[in-house]
Amino acid sequence: QNEQEMLVTFKGVVKKLNQIYWTVDSEKEHATQVGSYGRLTAINGTSDLDMLFILPDNLFKQYDDYENNGQSALLQDVKLALLEKYPDSDIIADGQVVKFNHSSYIIEIVPCFLLADGTFKHADTNDGGSWVITDPKAEMKAIDTLDATTGGILRVLCKMLRAWKNKNGVPIGGFLIDTLVFNFLSEKTQ
Repeated sequence: QNEQEMLVTFKGVVKKLNQIYWTVDSEKEHATQVGSYGRLTAINGTSDLDMLFILPDNLFKQYDDYENNGQSALLQDVKLALLEKYPDSDIIADGQVVKFNHSSYIIEIVPCFLLADGTFKHADTNDGGSWVITDPKAEMKAIDTLDATTGGILRVLCKMLRAWKNKNGVPIGGFLIDTLVFNFLSEKTQ
């Protein structure tokens, strides 16, 4: 099953980035699984894993001070770090992510900086580059809360819709599925 292989690669990615950016030998520190894995709405056969990797605060100024698209430079540096460990892999830096393309799965790495309020600032290379604030922990907490309120129905429905989508080739993203189920159940539980 590619899920186990994907998780092994995830740990390898985290370990390599920790060695480069934090000089620690850890497969867990500074990384957070987000997306369907983080929200616990993934199903067997999931082909992608999204993650945030937290960089040291002192690096932010280095990339923010670039005259032209330091955000792109940041993603390229993370890509190069991963190519040291995985030299024959298809790894691209694009938009907001560094994408590790394997034949049977994708790991999308969002290099980011942890802000004091618990949100994250990450690069967006589009339109000359900018910084974007994201709060996946709030999303995960909201999913946890509503799932508990509905007796576990939220996650079951998300997983059922994912399975239906996969079986029927419906072009809809997992985040949209989770959002639609969340909004529907929120209205029904008020």
